[in-house]
This record gives sequence, C-alpha cells and structure tokens, in this order.
Amino acid sequence: MKDKVCLIEGNVEVSYSELWGNIEKLAKAFLKIGIKENDKVAIILPNCKEFIYSFYALARINAISIPLNQSLTSCELKNIFNDCKSKALITTRDLYETKILPIFNNIIITIDECNEPKTKIYNFKELFKLAQTGRLPGFKSNNGQVATINYTYRGLGKPLGAMLTHGNYHYGAIAYVRLTELMTRHKVLLITPMFHIFTLISCVIVSLLRGATIVIMKSFIPSHVFRTIKEHKIDFIIAVPTVYISLLRNYDRKRYDVTSLKYGITGGSYMPVYIHEKIKKEMGIELFQGYGLTETVPVTCNPRSWNKPESLGIPGRNMKVEIVNEKGKIVSCGTKGEIVIGGPSVMKGYYNRISENKRFIRNGWFYTGDYGWKDKDGYVYFGGLKKDIIKVGGNNVDLNEVREVLNSFPGAKEARLNIVEDELWGHKIHAEIVVSSEKEITEKEIKAFCSKRIALYKIPKKILIGMN
Repeated sequence: MKDKVCLIEGNVEVSYSELWGNIEKLAKAFLKIGIKENDKVAIILPNCKEFIYSFYALARINAISIPLNQSLTSCELKNIFNDCKSKALITTRDLYETKILPIFNNIIITIDECNEPKTKIYNFKELFKLAQTGRLPGFKSNNGQVATINYTYRGLGKPLGAMLTHGNYHYGAIAYVRLTELMTRHKVLLITPMFHIFTLISCVIVSLLRGATIVIMKSFIPSHVFRTIKEHKIDFIIAVPTVYISLLRNYDRKRYDVTSLKYGITGGSYMPVYIHEKIKKEMGIELFQGYGLTETVPVTCNPRSWNKPESLGIPGRNMKVEIVNEKGKIVSCGTKGEIVIGGPSVMKGYYNRISENKRFIRNGWFYTGDYGWKDKDGYVYFGGLKKDIIKVGGNNVDLNEVREVLNSFPGAKEARLNIVEDELWGHKIHAEIVVSSEKEITEKEIKAFCSKRIALYKIPKKILIGMN
C-alpha cells in the first residue's frame, strides 16, 4: 500500500509513503517558522499536490486551515483576512505578487520560489530543508476541535466563516465512503477546485481514506479531460453540473474514449433529470446526485443500488435531514418546507458571528435556506432557494453583495438584479442600474469597477444603464 501511487499531477507521481513523508516534513517545518497549534493559515492555491500537503500538514499540528477561492479579488480577500486574522498564508508566487502583497503582512509561504525581499517569506523548497533536522512532536486532537474555517455566503451581503471540526470531516468522509462505494483500485479525476468542501471531502479525503489514486487537473479544458480519462483509465469522476454539461457538449464518440468511467458524483448545485439522461445515453456515464453545504459537509447522495436522478439522494450514516415549516415543525412526506440538517456533520458555528449562529442553528438543527421535501423512501428533493443566493457554476453568489457593489458605483441611484436560468452555469445575473452623471456611463466602466471588488463569476453578464 505504501508504494502505491496516490497522486498524479502531470508527469509527477506521488506514492502514499511519499505523501505522508512530505506531510510530516511540512508539519515539522511549519512549527519551525512559528506556526503552532490553533494558528489560522489561509490556503490560496490552484489544484495541486501542494494543496493536499498543506491541508494535512496543518491538521497534523492542529493548526486551522482556511481554504480560499483563488478567483476572489484583493478586496474580497482583505475582508476575509481582517475577519479571521490568519497568521500565515500559503499561495503561489503569481497570486502573491498580483493579489496578496499589499494586503497581507504576516508569514507568506509560496509553493514556488519568490524573489520578494521580505523576512517572513518562505518557499516549499526551503521548508523541506528546514525539516531535515529535529523531530515532530505528537499532537492530540478531538472531534470538537476546529480543523478549518471555510468562507461561504447566506445572502447577508458578507462572507461567513464556517468552523468545521475534525469530527465534521471524519463523519462526512465515512458517510460518503459508504454512499459512493469508492474502491481502493479506483482512479479518481479531480477537476473542481479543492478549496470547495464538496471536492475536498468527496474527492480528496475520501479517495485517500480508501487508498485510491487521485489524478489532479490544474485547469478545465474538455479535450484535456477526455484525454486524461483515456490515458489514466479513470474510474470515477466528481464534479459540479457545469463541468458535466460542458463535457457533454464537447463529447465526440469517435474521438474520445470514456469507457473506463464507472460512474460519477454530481453536487454543488442541482442537475436537471434530462441532463442526467443525456449524459447516460450519449456518454454511458451513470451520475449520482449529492447534496450538502459548506456548513454541513456533503450530507446526502444517491446510492448505486437505487438511483433516483430527480432527487438529492438519502442521508449518509449518522446524518439527519428533515423538512420543517415556518414554525420549525417537521412536515409529512411530500410536503414542501425548509431543509434542516442535524447530526455530526453540522459545523461548530460561524466564526465570530454570534447572532448568525443563533439565527441559523436552532435546537441542534442547521437551517439551510433551501426548500425541499422527502418521499416515503427517505430520499430528499430540492425545491428552490429561500435565501438570497444563486449558484453560478457551482459557486455561491450573494445577491446582496452584488447589489451593494453596484450601488457603490459613483453616482449610482438604484441597482436591480434580474436572475436568468442558464443550462450551463445554473444562473446568470443581469442588472439594471440608474446613475446620475454629467457624462455617459458605459457597461464596460461599471464591469471594470466591479472587477476590482468582486470575483468575475459574481459580475452581472449584462448591465442596462439608465440616466437620471
């Protein structure tokens, strides 16, 4: 087992013994540069083996990881840094130089060499040298200890840091192992970003727990994905609906061989049944819909023994899912209400957010802000969003945050958002904004203004401008 390949990234293969060896070295180096138990460390990386090393090395010393989306702007990242007060940050040289340099003054770690003259900057090569001497002390952790702070949105116009414990990850991973039936011999294709809780648990943690092999893709180009599936004989794929729909649109039976694929898991947003059917008919891939939130980790998934593509699946072991009315009372099967989640998968709470914790966690149940219902077999169904959130390519977009940015444009009087359903992306945002200005304002100017403040996927695709 120790010599089995666990990670493949391009032409590089990493065995299980190398993986755990690198994690131990990195954990030792983190201690030597001043990162200690319960310190918070942000990780802003693309999909790469160094993300996995960092995540597990921080867990090894009971430090707290903060996985962040590399698509976020400097403005968004600064707000998060101010909230969580992270002691260190792990990133690439390019991201450091283009986004992070002016907004972060603590310990910087880059996975590649960085020429920035700063006393608190290290690269992985230096860290592995530091780890050549000394021993790594033992650390004890418990299920209630915070492992990560994962930032997400609830439609409040600001990000909230969900504190996930070691127990959340443990129970979430075990439940998904049982539901997905992932085997040791499987090769798993990692496409979606690792910072996302869906990818982190279902694709990274579960795969390593089962002794599978993860093939890491740094970017999503359909032709490259098809080539990788054939080259590595991928068994198992985990991705958001946008990825599957894009693959379907680019699939050519005569050019691409995907016969090695056994099945796939889809999550991050709801996939319509007709897309399931088209993918199965044209590509021969059976997809199993799952469901969960950042605050609860993946909770449900369709089992291979009885797949109901129109549903979100059944709860995993120890997971509790109920449907409640406006008074918080559990409703009968088939009755629509709000989905609430209980059990060991529910987060410890939002970081430094007492009022939000009281609002969204009641009597041990997490109120998701999603509508749904259950059938007599216990399968959960998605019935729309209660919260002021939409999904764009599997990413949460807080509509109040977008409105606030548009309304902060100089001369803006009022901004209205129109949400358009889109097969590929899930949703698109169109906006109307009234401005008072002596000169004509263009859509390009407003989008440029937005691009400095919010990530690209949050910016309205079309902006109509009215003058007042």
